[in-house]
Amino acid sequence: MDELKKLFIELGYTEEEKDQIINTYPLNNMKKESLLKRVSENYKLLISLGYSKENIKKMTIPFPAIYSYAKENIKQKIKDLNKLGYSKKDIIKMTTSLPELFGYSIENIKQKIKDLNDLGYSKKDIIKMTKFSPQLYSISIDSIKQRIEDLKDLGYSESDIMKMTRKLSTLYSYDLKNIEQKIKDLKDLGYSDEDVIKMTKIFPSLYSYSIDSIKQKIKDLKDQGYSNEDVIKMTKKSPALYGYSTDSIKQRKKDLKDLGYSEEDVIKMTKSSPALYGYSIENIRQKIKDLVNLGYSKEDVLEMTKTLPQLYDLSIENIKQKIEFYDEIGLHRMPVQQPQNLIPSIALSYARYMFLKEKGEDINEKDYKKMFIGQKIFERKHGITKEELLSRYNYEEDKERKSVQELGKETVGLLGEVEYIDETQKWMEESIQELGEEKE
Repeated sequence: MDELKKLFIELGYTEEEKDQIINTYPLNNMKKESLLKRVSENYKLLISLGYSKENIKKMTIPFPAIYSYAKENIKQKIKDLNKLGYSKKDIIKMTTSLPELFGYSIENIKQKIKDLNDLGYSKKDIIKMTKFSPQLYSISIDSIKQRIEDLKDLGYSESDIMKMTRKLSTLYSYDLKNIEQKIKDLKDLGYSDEDVIKMTKIFPSLYSYSIDSIKQKIKDLKDQGYSNEDVIKMTKKSPALYGYSTDSIKQRKKDLKDLGYSEEDVIKMTKSSPALYGYSIENIRQKIKDLVNLGYSKEDVLEMTKTLPQLYDLSIENIKQKIEFYDEIGLHRMPVQQPQNLIPSIALSYARYMFLKEKGEDINEKDYKKMFIGQKIFERKHGITKEELLSRYNYEEDKERKSVQELGKETVGLLGEVEYIDETQKWMEESIQELGEEKE
C-alpha cells in the first residue's frame, strides 16, 4: 500500500486522513491497482467538474466511498441533479456538505421531493431549502412529520412551521431536546413563552445560535449604551438583531451620526425601531434625499425621523402619496410637527378630512389634531365607525373621479379654444368678403 499512501499524501491528505480513507469499506476490499487508478481518476474528474482540492478533502474524508464510484456514475448524478433544478455551483456546494448525496439513487431523491411537496412545500421551496441544507435529503419523511408534530406541541401552528422551515430547513435536523432547552434558556434571559414563539416565528435562525452567543450579543449591546431591559424589548421587536455582528452595529451607529444624529438620538431611535440596524446606509441616505425632494429641509427630515424612526420602514411611494394629499389640504408642515400622523392610511385620513369638512369644521396647520384623534374617541364624538367612514368616502374612487373631472375641464377648455378659433376664422372670412364687395 506504499504507492497508495504516497498518492494520498501527494493529494494533500495527512497521515491520519490517509489511513482513515484507506481502511474504509469498500476501499479496503478493492485491489491495489484498481484503487490506485480509481482514486487518481476520480480526483482528476472532480477537479475537472469544478471542485477545489479543499472541497474534495471535505467530501472524501467523511465519505471515502466516492473514490470507489465509477466516473460515469458521478457524472450522471451531477446531470440528474442539474435536471432537478440545481446549478453546477449548487451541486458542488451541496455535495461538499453532504457527499453521501452521490450515494443516493435519483429515484430516492425524487421521492423525497414529492414527499416534501405533499407536505405543502412548492418545488421552488424544496430546491431553495435543500440548497441551503442538503441534509434534508438524509432525513426520513417520517422523521420530518414527527418534527412537525413536536413543534406544534411547543405552540407553533402548521403554517408557522412551514414558514419557519422555509427560512431554516435545518430545523428538521435539530434534536427536540435541544430546541426545548433553547426555549428554556431564552426564558431564563427574560423572555416569556409567548415572546420566544413570536421571535422564532419571525427569526427561526435564533435556534441555530448557542445560548453563549446570545448572552454575548446582549453584553455587546449593553456596552453600546443599552440597558438589559432595552435589549430584551428591542430583540422582541426585531429578533434579527441577534444575527448582526457587533462590528456592523458599531458601523451603523457611526453612519447615522455622520448623517447628523447625535449618539443620544441614535440610541433613542434604535430603541424604538431596532430594525434600523438592518438597513443599508445607502437606503437611509436615499430616504432622506427623497423626503427633501418632497419639500422639506434635511433638518426637517432629521427631526421627523428622530420622533418617528419607523419612517425609514415606509416606502417612499407610501410617504409621497400621503404628503401630496396633506399638501393639497394645506398641511405641508404637519409631518414635521407630528410625523406620527404619516402612519394612518391615506384612505382613513382622507375619509376623516372629508367628513369633518362636510360638517363645516376647518382643518389647517394650526388646527388639525382633531383629524388624528384615536379611533374610539373619533367614533364616540362623531357617531360614525371607521368602516362607515371608509365606505362613505372612498379615496381611490374619489381620486379617480376627480381625475376624470379634471380631464373633463381640460377638454371643455380645449373645446372653448376650438370654438374661438372657428369664430375667428368665420369673422376673417366675412371681413374679406365685405372688403371685396366694397372694392367692386
